[in-house]
Amino acid sequence: MKELKAISVLTLLIISVSVIAIKSNENSLKVGDISFASMNSSDNDGFSISTSVNILPRTKIHFTDSEWNGNHFGFDESDILWETGNDTINANSVIKFTNINSLPLVSIGNIYGSMRISKKKDAIFAYIGNDRMPMKILAACANDKLGFGTLINTNLTKGTTAIVFN
Repeated sequence: MKELKAISVLTLLIISVSVIAIKSNENSLKVGDISFASMNSSDNDGFSISTSVNILPRTKIHFTDSEWNGNHFGFDESDILWETGNDTINANSVIKFTNINSLPLVSIGNIYGSMRISKKKDAIFAYIGNDRMPMKILAACANDKLGFGTLINTNLTKGTTAIVFN
């Protein structure tokens, strides 16, 4: 009986430490640790990001094409959740997200959801947190300078961590 209790306590401790480690992976990311390398709003919508730091396994990053109003995202657009997978992603890696409007694919990890990028005045924000509830916005890109909505309260800087692709 004591062995069963010890095994139960040990199992609970291992699970707790794993959950804390996963959460701290996401919380350790900072603005600019990823950046957008491309944005495609043609028939096969997609984008790519590059990493400037190692990204730990099982990190979750959300992407939305909703505009930011200074306090929250709108509720009129789409969202994608990217789970990075079981391996560390090395700094200077490029991750490609393709066909995000129909059969979404990602070159590393797993992708959930879909997103249609408008040809004009659209943006994509990358953030950690929950659906539409960012704890920290990491980067953004747009296909028009008005696509972001605003960058107030994002800690992003247009031209470096918030890029406009023409």
